[in-house]
Amino acid sequence: MKIKRKIESFRGQRYFRLDFPVYVNRVRETFDLKEHSHDFVEIAYVAEGKGFHYIGDQIVPVRKGDLFYIPVGTSHVFRPADGAARQPLIVSNCIFGLELFDRIIQSHSLLLPSEQADALIAIRNRSVWLRAEEHSTEARNLMQQLYQEYVLRREGRRMMIVTFITQLLFTLARSIYGSRPEPVSDSASRIEAAIRCIQQNINAPLSLADISSKINIGTRQFHRLIKKATGQTYTDYVHSLQIERCCELLRTTDQKVYEIAETTGFKDLKHFHAIFKRKTGLSPREYRNQSRV
Repeated sequence: MKIKRKIESFRGQRYFRLDFPVYVNRVRETFDLKEHSHDFVEIAYVAEGKGFHYIGDQIVPVRKGDLFYIPVGTSHVFRPADGAARQPLIVSNCIFGLELFDRIIQSHSLLLPSEQADALIAIRNRSVWLRAEEHSTEARNLMQQLYQEYVLRREGRRMMIVTFITQLLFTLARSIYGSRPEPVSDSASRIEAAIRCIQQNINAPLSLADISSKINIGTRQFHRLIKKATGQTYTDYVHSLQIERCCELLRTTDQKVYEIAETTGFKDLKHFHAIFKRKTGLSPREYRNQSRV
């Protein structure tokens, strides 16, 4: 059964001051926030933990150090790998209006070489999200400094905030445009194919042996590769996708809990309740009631 996703729309006026279209926060991700799109752009940095980024039609495993650029109109939401995990998924976010982005480009166009200004313009005009994996502490330090400037409200705050946003944009540009992409290895190609297969069959999950056979590698090698790619074992990864699907159904339908469990591939209701509680920190009924308040 194909599930109709309910996507909320956020507007900048909900967060911005009229004269300064910027908002910065740092949040512990849960299963409460609904998938959403927005009329502003967003830079998101995974500060702690691991989990998943549901973005567009993709499910992207994330971990500490991942930096994302999310353009206007792209639907997304972060989810923790485990709602009851000792190490939660913490994401730092900076959202800002396109009018500020245009001012940044305009103010730097006369100061920078044309190829560097063009890199900013290319990001500004993108309709597809970007992801950069951090290989140093550059992005982390910039996000920490940006957050401090935003909350402390010191003299010269706005200038410093715009400066840090500009540096983050160039960090993204440097990562994406400043180097040649490394060739995708055979193992990486196979694990991407396996992840697509898992996501497509989440209502009737395949066994570890079946998935390994489909991509023509041994089960032990596949177990190692899926753990490296997602930060989870195969079983935990499947459970994460199943529970996310359950949450969607609990929020958007009036199906009974046992029907939802069956729809998402759980054969044992007691097992389903245990997994749901472990992943979200709530029972299915509590989650449904909370999501409809």
